[in-house]
Amino acid sequence: MQKPLLLIGNKNYSSWSLRAWLLLKAFNIDFDEQPIELFHPSATPILNEHAPTGKVPVLVYGEGDNKVTVWDTLAIAMHINEYLTDINLWTGISKSDTNAQTDHQNRINSAYCQSIVAEMHSGLMGIRNEMPMNIRATARIQPSSACLADITRIEAIFADCLKGRSENSYLFGQFTAADVFFAPVVLRLQTYADASNITLQPLTKQYCQTMLNHPHMQAWQKSALQETRIIEEDEAGEILSIIGVLAN
Repeated sequence: MQKPLLLIGNKNYSSWSLRAWLLLKAFNIDFDEQPIELFHPSATPILNEHAPTGKVPVLVYGEGDNKVTVWDTLAIAMHINEYLTDINLWTGISKSDTNAQTDHQNRINSAYCQSIVAEMHSGLMGIRNEMPMNIRATARIQPSSACLADITRIEAIFADCLKGRSENSYLFGQFTAADVFFAPVVLRLQTYADASNITLQPLTKQYCQTMLNHPHMQAWQKSALQETRIIEEDEAGEILSIIGVLAN
C-alpha cells in the first residue's frame, strides 16, 4: 500500500492536526506529512486538491480510482482502526488477542473510550473556544462559567478513567484514542491553567505530566516551538511569556 499522506496545519495551533498526527505516530503507522499554513493563501491549492471541506487534517493514500480520502479527525480514527493498524484504538490491545477482544471489561472500556472521544469531538466548547491551543505561550484568561464547567467535566473523566491505575498510567492503562483526543486539552491546560489561577486536581496534573512525557507529544511540541508565524485568530488572553524561536 502507498504510504499515507497527512495534511496538517501549524503545529503550534492546530489541535485537530495534532490528534490525527498522534494517532498515526502512536500506533506505528508510517506516513508522510504535508504541513499547510492555516488561513493563508498558500494553502488553497493543496486544500483544493485533497480536502473536501477545505480544512485539515486530511488523510489520503492511493491514486486515481483507488484514492482514499478521509477528513475529520474522528473519521480518521475510525479508518485507522479498521484498516491501518493491528492495535484496537479503543482498548490499546492487539486485535489478534482474541481473549482480550472478547473480555467483557475490555468491551466496557471500549464503549467508554468511544464515548469520551465523541464527547470531546462534539462538545466541551467552552474550553475549546476560550483556551485555543498555543503551545509556545503562557497566557492569562478570565474563564467563563462554561469553560470552568468543561474543565470540571474533563477532570471527572480523567478521575473516573484513572482510578485504581498506576501513577503514570494512560486513561485506560494502554495508550488509546482517548489519550489522543484529550492531548490538546493537556496542552491547553499547560498554557492557561496556572496563569489564570485555575486549580487542577492532583490526578489531572499527574495525567497531564504523563502525556507531556510521551515522546511523540514532545516531538510535536519541539516542532511547534520552531514555528514563527503568529495567527491572531488563535491567540487568546494576556500573553505572559513565550518559548521557542520567537522568544529569542
